[in-house]
Amino acid sequence: MRDLETNSLWSHIVGKAMRGALKGRRLKLLPSVMATWSEWKLRHPETTLLGMSRTSRAYKGALWKQPGRYVYGLHFPSGHSPAVPLKRLQENPVFNFELAGSAGLITSGARGEGASSFDRIVKGQTLVFSIAGKGIMTDDRTFSLWDTRTGKCFEGSMKGEILSVIPGMISFRSAWEVFFPEGKLLE
Repeated sequence: MRDLETNSLWSHIVGKAMRGALKGRRLKLLPSVMATWSEWKLRHPETTLLGMSRTSRAYKGALWKQPGRYVYGLHFPSGHSPAVPLKRLQENPVFNFELAGSAGLITSGARGEGASSFDRIVKGQTLVFSIAGKGIMTDDRTFSLWDTRTGKCFEGSMKGEILSVIPGMISFRSAWEVFFPEGKLLE
């Protein structure tokens, strides 16, 4: 992608200017959500829509038809950048993992549509989550119920707690491996 002000070329995967006047500069990575329009509209009914180019339709179609080509990659503050194959998320929509002292969780919708990533440590406890229904998960310690998309607990002794978000994104597997050759593939 390019910025309009300096025409610098940016990598969306690492948030770094690769060429141009801002070469070497980094953007602050922010958490984002990838969701279907129907899911987004359900949660945010007053939303308006930004028209996307036609290439987004081709990307979406390939994403669900060829999940082996894609990963959900994470950006931990520690600098670790693991990725989980989208195919794995389609098989297991609540994916717990540990890496270099970090306890993470990736959740996804049906068929791997959309994904969110969180830190599993709440009030000093490392929780393990499992699917409990459509869009709902439960933890192994308190059996509280949590929203898989937002990480917010809505029922049980943890009610009101919200899991900390870890920035992540869906990417071509080959691109993730180029930008993060040291990144571990979690399966």
